[in-house]
Amino acid sequence: MTKILDCSIGEGGGSIVRISVALAATTASSLKLINIRSKRTNPGLRAQHLEAISAIRQLSGLSFTGSHIGSQNLDVHPSNELQEENKAIVNIKTAGSVALVAQAVLYYAFSQRRNLSLEVIGGATHGKWAPSIEYVEHVTHALLKSMNKNIRQKIKQYGFYPKGGAKCLIEFQSHDNLSPLSMVEKGKLEEIEVFSIASDYLAKRKVAERQINTFIKDAKPSVNIISNIQYTNTLSSGSGLTIINRYSNGSRKGCFVPGERNLSSEQVGKICSTKWSNIERSKAAVDEYAADQLIVPMALCEEESEITVDKITNHTKTNIELVKSFIHTPIEIKKEDDFFRISVNH
Repeated sequence: MTKILDCSIGEGGGSIVRISVALAATTASSLKLINIRSKRTNPGLRAQHLEAISAIRQLSGLSFTGSHIGSQNLDVHPSNELQEENKAIVNIKTAGSVALVAQAVLYYAFSQRRNLSLEVIGGATHGKWAPSIEYVEHVTHALLKSMNKNIRQKIKQYGFYPKGGAKCLIEFQSHDNLSPLSMVEKGKLEEIEVFSIASDYLAKRKVAERQINTFIKDAKPSVNIISNIQYTNTLSSGSGLTIINRYSNGSRKGCFVPGERNLSSEQVGKICSTKWSNIERSKAAVDEYAADQLIVPMALCEEESEITVDKITNHTKTNIELVKSFIHTPIEIKKEDDFFRISVNH
């Protein structure tokens, strides 16, 4: 029986496509997606969504009808044959997010007890509407490691808007049994690591240094700070500032601000400082950006998982509803003090 999913639900964005396709592959479901990104000014599938679909097709054997730019309908057909391809290669010819394309494979990898890898050619490592590549590695992947899922990331070239041009390899190592995620106590802040990345073109203006220095001056953190400043050869000029908090109980929280033409390096640092202050002030163990990325892995684990979150975003709400439509497991949200508790019960 074909499952019909209206992609205009919730926040109505591309994450619905990525999660649905990954879960269709995981559950061998026949699926029809309608109204894809219908609320957007440029509705339908874009380049980065097509590459996420391509990656899942290569690894799982799924076949698709309607997978082209602008399409608002997509039919997903499961494969009856055992899939043995362990590596997918995609080419993003825009500044679409590398992290978001990889997200679909990450979800699928949680159902696979085999090594998988994704090579991404093109796209952006830092952009306005997606987490930075450093955030994904040091927050998302670090939290998933506690579930017994190890992911390695190699950045061969960074990419910025508008040309992209990144080159990345993400390796998802096999697992025996997934461990439940229990991240409810934030613990004590022990260390902050800062990544300030900028194009070679911006070295003379010391953009990377100014971003970090402004953040430190404005945030005034009281713990040890590890500063990473890197200038790199890119197709388009750009920058990004990522902050990673490490806590005593193993929790990680973070924030990211991309450089923009209308923002000075000092403004980037100050915006990041404000975001950092907000996540540090909250008692929750997980930030809002990681929360929506953890819902699918928590649901695919056979034991109960639980996290506390700064806030419940529309992305998180949408992801929960999507998971429930594929995996019949109770997911509860409870308000506590200045944060929320998300429990996935099996």
